[in-house]
Amino acid sequence: MKRGSAGHYLSRGLTWLLLAFLFLPILVVIPVAFTDQDFLSLPQHGLSLKHFVAIGDWSAGWLPSILTSIAVGVLASAAATTLGAAYAVGAWSISGWWPSLTRVMILSPLIVPPIVYAVGIFKLWARFHLLDTFLGVAVVHVVLCLPFVILAMGSTLSNLDPRLVQAARSLGARPATVFLRVIAPNILPGIIASALFAFVTSWDEITVTLFITSRAMVTLPRRIWTSIADSVDPALAAVATLMLVVTIAILVVQACLPHRKPDPSP
Repeated sequence: MKRGSAGHYLSRGLTWLLLAFLFLPILVVIPVAFTDQDFLSLPQHGLSLKHFVAIGDWSAGWLPSILTSIAVGVLASAAATTLGAAYAVGAWSISGWWPSLTRVMILSPLIVPPIVYAVGIFKLWARFHLLDTFLGVAVVHVVLCLPFVILAMGSTLSNLDPRLVQAARSLGARPATVFLRVIAPNILPGIIASALFAFVTSWDEITVTLFITSRAMVTLPRRIWTSIADSVDPALAAVATLMLVVTIAILVVQACLPHRKPDPSP
């Protein structure tokens, strides 16, 4: 009994140490965001909101970069989710060797190192005059988001009973009707999860974006990178704090939403 109790407390202690290691550096950012200094430091003479105000200043460059990242993320998420869902449903419903081959090709951005992929995209985009353009960045983000959409949709479709589709087709339903009435409602959670994965991937992408952008297209990760390289701006901490608040708010809302309980009936 004592050994079990000691092991239990040891496991708890290690868990809390791991959580502290992960979250304490993030929590340090919060007081730095309210510093009254013009460099990264803890508040010296009091709290200040000037760095949060600087985020809303268009000339400072933070607000345009945030809006650019949101626009690129929404477009990449919508396009990647649409294309990925269509491919996943097609590969799920058709047997043969080609779905496995094409899946490997689509998942290649996860296999190839980002720096290698960035060099190849830079050469290709230079030929098509897509460097430092919204279209060029959006297309790259769609390609980078597709693997995550395919993986999420594949996991969701693995739980879908193919006999439902066969029953609908046997009753005379057309392929479009089968998708809208049978497949789509059953894979809706996977579609939502895929869209969220795609948006987060696009929002966080920096390696390839650094290669194919310069001045016209400045996403938030590139703006953060530039700020760190040129001058360590405390607005970085303010941006990080806002992102942390938004993330916590989303998690709280998700936890407060009612969850449908599984039907116990067979």
